[in-house]
Amino acid sequence: MQSVGTYKTILTSRNLTYGYFSSPPSPSSTKPTLLFLHGYPSSSYDWEAQYVHFTGKGYGVLVPDMLGYGGTDKPLDVQLYKAAAIARDLVDILDKEGVEKVIVVSHDWGTLPASKLINLFPTRILANIFISLSYFPPDPNFDVDALNAKIKDLTGESSFGYWEFFASDDAADVIIKHVSLDRLILLPRWTSTPILHRTDMAPKGKMREWLEGDKMGPGYASYMSPEDLEAHKARFLATGVQAPQKWYLGRVKKVDNEDDALIPLDKYTIPHPTLFVPTLQDYLCLPEVGVAVMKQYAQSLSVKEIDATHWVMMERPGS
Repeated sequence: MQSVGTYKTILTSRNLTYGYFSSPPSPSSTKPTLLFLHGYPSSSYDWEAQYVHFTGKGYGVLVPDMLGYGGTDKPLDVQLYKAAAIARDLVDILDKEGVEKVIVVSHDWGTLPASKLINLFPTRILANIFISLSYFPPDPNFDVDALNAKIKDLTGESSFGYWEFFASDDAADVIIKHVSLDRLILLPRWTSTPILHRTDMAPKGKMREWLEGDKMGPGYASYMSPEDLEAHKARFLATGVQAPQKWYLGRVKKVDNEDDALIPLDKYTIPHPTLFVPTLQDYLCLPEVGVAVMKQYAQSLSVKEIDATHWVMMERPGS
């Protein structure tokens, strides 16, 4: 992405360094700036196709490495991963770049701070695009077991049982010991057989069983070469795997509940135009769950289903 933009750093008001790609709107353009927020186990490079496309159309684009990834700091204190605080970090980036309002495009865990931008900084948003995973409404009583029970009641199946593994003390050691292109079920390597997410990741205990059992999968994702996959894995492992796990640990430890209790009820709804993009071959972020949440909270909602896997931005970049 360096060929079309500049990679910058900022020391935020929390004294955390963030790295991010930045390209302003073209001088003759009146088009807005898009803020792309990635999830796990990813980096700003997941948005490369979108970065190239939208900068080529004259849009401004900002793509940070989220906290714990890439060129951004990787603290191990889970309290630093509070969603409201990360949203404040993102506003610091907007302020440094002189960008008043953005279209927020978020995927996977990126939807959590995107949700807090809606609650806490609504005037900085023009519109929202949630991909695969939906809006996280404030919940002072959030509990992951209760969430999984609710999802099972709605869909008949578990969805986020793997959070328990990623929040465990030895998760990083297990991943480092057992990871390979064939075994790390979360990497796009597995999109050739996405149903395995349902059977070997979503239920409690299955993620650990898969990795510690050195289980293997049948084939590569058709849209990524072995070299692409190796680069993806290298970026993830090069900067350590402990910090990214804190996104899971934070939710399991309920670090956002206290902040959520301070958000007024009238800030729970989404006032901006909002697009939700459910990915129909996603067996973790279940489309029916996401649509139900978005219909409850978004005042102006559009839904565009895409028959793709969780990493749709790489699989179907032109959609």
